[in-house]
Amino acid sequence: MQATTMTQGVYLNIPRTDWTLFQELVNRFGWQAKTSEQVLDEFLKTRPQNVDLSEEDIMNEVRAVRYA
Repeated sequence: MQATTMTQGVYLNIPRTDWTLFQELVNRFGWQAKTSEQVLDEFLKTRPQNVDLSEEDIMNEVRAVRYA
């Protein structure tokens, strides 16, 4: 695999029937490809589990952003 310092993230809609072919291309070029489901699963696994925020704290943040 090639070491790169800069990458560009893109979102592609690829037919399921072509996914295997696309994965071959990804592997040949040393790229990384993930489905949106895989990205979501990774996010859910790494998010904090015990956040010290009350419901009131959350609503204050929402109001601050919405009505700022």
